[in-house]
Amino acid sequence: MVQFIKFFFQPVRFALVTVLLAVGNLAVAAEAGPKAPTKPAAPVELQKLVDQSNQQRDRMISEHEALARQLKDATEEKRREIYEKMSEQKKAFEVAQSALHKRIREEQRAQRALQRSR
Repeated sequence: MVQFIKFFFQPVRFALVTVLLAVGNLAVAAEAGPKAPTKPAAPVELQKLVDQSNQQRDRMISEHEALARQLKDATEEKRREIYEKMSEQKKAFEVAQSALHKRIREEQRAQRALQRSR
């Protein structure tokens, strides 16, 4: 028994056995086939809200990048104005995102309530 343990735990053999076991597990998993998705597809209204949130985020990023480009060549006075615009845009974005996220949570609650009632 001691000889078996010494033989098995030599680093090269141990690595080889580990790889063979891993390959065997992959083969078994491949034979099982693809798993069915566990999450149902998002309702249309919820997906629209998420898409709207993503669009707002993308718009905010592009506007911020445009102002950042203007900032490079601006005078000190212009810089202050640009920083104020950036700050205002950030606040407006946060307010819009907050309202949108509230709507998303409300929609999710409504969907869960609908699923419970079935």
